[in-house]
Amino acid sequence: MPFFRTLLVLPLLCLIHCEGPRYYSDRQALKLQELPALKVLILRHPLSYSSKTKQISQGIDHDLISDFAKSYGKKVEFKAYRNEDDLIAAYKRGEGHIAAGRFPRAFAESHSEVIGPDYESASLSVFCRKRVEAQSETDLNGLDIISFDRNKNVVSHQELVKSVPNARIQVWLNGSTARAFSEIAESHADCLITNSNEGVFHLKDFSSLEFKFKLKDNFSLNWMIAEDQDFLNPLMRSWFQKASREGRVQKIYEQYRIYSEELTQSDIEIFKLRTKSRLPEYITYFKRAGIKYGLPWQLIAAVCYQESHWDPTARSFTGVKGLMQITQSTAEYLGIEDIHDPEENILGGARYLKKLIQFFPKEISYNDRVILALAAYNIGIGHLQDAFVLSESFGKNPYHWNQLKTILPKLAENEYYKNTKWGHARGNETVEYVEKTKAYFHYLATN
Repeated sequence: MPFFRTLLVLPLLCLIHCEGPRYYSDRQALKLQELPALKVLILRHPLSYSSKTKQISQGIDHDLISDFAKSYGKKVEFKAYRNEDDLIAAYKRGEGHIAAGRFPRAFAESHSEVIGPDYESASLSVFCRKRVEAQSETDLNGLDIISFDRNKNVVSHQELVKSVPNARIQVWLNGSTARAFSEIAESHADCLITNSNEGVFHLKDFSSLEFKFKLKDNFSLNWMIAEDQDFLNPLMRSWFQKASREGRVQKIYEQYRIYSEELTQSDIEIFKLRTKSRLPEYITYFKRAGIKYGLPWQLIAAVCYQESHWDPTARSFTGVKGLMQITQSTAEYLGIEDIHDPEENILGGARYLKKLIQFFPKEISYNDRVILALAAYNIGIGHLQDAFVLSESFGKNPYHWNQLKTILPKLAENEYYKNTKWGHARGNETVEYVEKTKAYFHYLATN
């Protein structure tokens, strides 16, 4: 769950010598350093960029470009647009160095002479209501189909009309997969042709829809680079190869993959119902706690939901109580007078979460400290430190969640916990806790 923060400037020596394969010259590296900040025009889209508070911005494009900027020691400024037409117009007016919006390569090339690396492999797929029988392209005849104008560089409208002459095809110049899915769910259309990853990402919000088949496979997504900033192309290629080798690219994609795969359909449906039936009663408290402790209210609410499903009477077998599931000893430490009072309970849980975030060294990125704090909220600092020691014994970085989560389940195995300071712990439950909390947070932050 990426948070917006100022990116620190790295020494130029590292900029020039820390990468590995070099596709650029020192002159090109210096030209990047001369920019006061990297200006990025970006599409407001859950998988590209979203920002509902001043504290948090996220999305695959946002996170990848932020990593690029950080690796070369540059600040990055994002300017978000609600539709592609406005974004492209601003790009052509020269208002940004990079334009990002999950563009198919052919679409990017149709608007720009210079494009960035192939950062994602994509495919176009068909999603329909479950009752619609569609297993191949010919089955689309006689159906009402929605497609996007941006798809035309992968499969043109003319090609579709030729291959399925009896389909009724609407081409949306702008619009989102989520909005199109809503139209289909309400029976205003039968199917949608869209990027497979975007379709899967949104599918769990629409229980009446399903994936049918792939229409076009293997094309890449790319960013557009301003022609007068073409030196960014080789720098981005070098960064992408290095970030891929070091697992940073995979780590970013992993954060968004779990939002599609970690939760069951039942989890999503119950959560959505409770955002309407229970969340409104407590949302003011979450927002007050967020302001008081400098945290996104959605993060506090996500922790609360994972702890108690927003049920103030919840009590676990270990004796923790209330919305944020706080022990009596922790309540006393936090100065909570009435653990059963919803507002006090939420404020106390938020304060505790903030203290956990501050517990970890500032050398660790804020994103990683938040994730580690979630793990500590569930399993306790002592057991988490045991996992850190165990991680290091396996040669893994304890501060990288993707590595730590492979170690935490070992705290339940006698072979490993017998040598730890704090003993047995259900580390597999902590992994599930963190992943689900991240998923609920993302849902709240992007809806």
